[in-house]
Amino acid sequence: MLKTHLTLAFVILSFSLISQVTVNPVLDTQKLAILPFDYAQDGTEIPQSDIETGFFTSSNSMKAFYEEASYGKMTIDGTVYPYRTNQPPLFGTGYTNCYPVDSVIANQPDVDYSIIDNIILFAHDTVSGKSCGAGNSSSEKLPFTTPDGQLEFRRSGFRTEFYFPNDFSNTTSSTIAHELMHSFGNGFHSNSYVKENGEWKVQGYGNVFDILGLRSQASHPCSMLKHKLGWLTDNEIETVVESDTFRIYALEQTLPGQTQSLIIELPNQVDLQPNDTFKFDRLYLEYRGLTGFDSRTALQRRVRLKDNTYYPNDNPHGLSVIGVDCESMGECLPMLIDMHPDPIGGIGASYFPHEASDAPLKLNETYDVENNQISMEVVNVSEGNYIDVYISMPSNTGTETVKSNDIKVYPTPVKNILNIEGHEGRVSVDVYDMYGKLILSEITSKTLDVSDLASGMYILVMKDLTTNEQTQKRIIKN
Repeated sequence: MLKTHLTLAFVILSFSLISQVTVNPVLDTQKLAILPFDYAQDGTEIPQSDIETGFFTSSNSMKAFYEEASYGKMTIDGTVYPYRTNQPPLFGTGYTNCYPVDSVIANQPDVDYSIIDNIILFAHDTVSGKSCGAGNSSSEKLPFTTPDGQLEFRRSGFRTEFYFPNDFSNTTSSTIAHELMHSFGNGFHSNSYVKENGEWKVQGYGNVFDILGLRSQASHPCSMLKHKLGWLTDNEIETVVESDTFRIYALEQTLPGQTQSLIIELPNQVDLQPNDTFKFDRLYLEYRGLTGFDSRTALQRRVRLKDNTYYPNDNPHGLSVIGVDCESMGECLPMLIDMHPDPIGGIGASYFPHEASDAPLKLNETYDVENNQISMEVVNVSEGNYIDVYISMPSNTGTETVKSNDIKVYPTPVKNILNIEGHEGRVSVDVYDMYGKLILSEITSKTLDVSDLASGMYILVMKDLTTNEQTQKRIIKN
């Protein structure tokens, strides 16, 4: 492990911005009521059995995808109801031109609204000129007046087919998986920062490694989204506060307690394009092992170029850098930063958003973070398993030096008693949570009782009272 000296001032200041991504957990079983409406009655509607298979029973179903993406912390279940045929006609503009109005969907006599989290609509009709998209979702639970009382649940509507065994996203429906992700509290897309004609620009849907983006290269939501939804916890996320080499395990695999994302709180905001409103105040770092729902064939990974040749994109393993803006739009927005911003394949993608297909930082490549004395280099790749990344953080001045390699603490994760070794005399210990709040302060010689601390990650700032040397350590409390 590579170590450097830090100052106490930097350690304390670095806490103040940590964990500003608000965690709104979506966990356990999300109950769905799936209501198909047949207005055409021409015999070409999606079979009810296909809806059941596409949502729940196929190995590539929505249920299977979300169980993998959430590491088994969330699943979906529910009922596919028979087609509704004797319903008021579709009319209006926008949403009500494409789907039944809320008063209709919330008053179906065979539905128990009191137990559901989502209502899913399928509308089948043959009227042309409606300009209806393939999918539409609320980004939160909405209020409805139902026979079971005033209730709240999410609402999604679809006019799309299922694909068996799967479409390019490895799910039975990329569109449905995408819209369900919106419904779980994400009213935005996973975009990218790429260069066009030498200038940085935001590309909508541009994260091609994310179900909320174009998902052509991978399907799992990015690490910021997994953090927000409570699928990645403090046990799998490490905040970088000092120069070191870090191992990042594959984001798509279920590896409790292993680091699957790093967060860097930026001392200075990164403003790649002054002509837009977005500025990054933190980075999420992740590695895609490209297994499970993130796997793709060589044919799927290649990128068509402007001259109708193909860039093979056959070595996509590396570090994905997600810039996060928590100020511009009132919520934290993730954007994949293209580490290779020159035109892909030396020519450029024929479909411009695919420029980010080579976004990850590869083995022995270095990225210097703009406007900050921070750099990162991929120093090892175990394809499909993990990468090792050396991160250089700013050197700082101050009156007291914090050493990271003198005092030892173990075990971590810890449940009750933390052992402290490597100091000459008694040691003062200040325990901070990830918001920078002082939780515990004691003077001890060999052990610290942490049994009363809540589960999570903590920072220990320790001072040897004999030598006056200070040490900072991260621990995980189970």
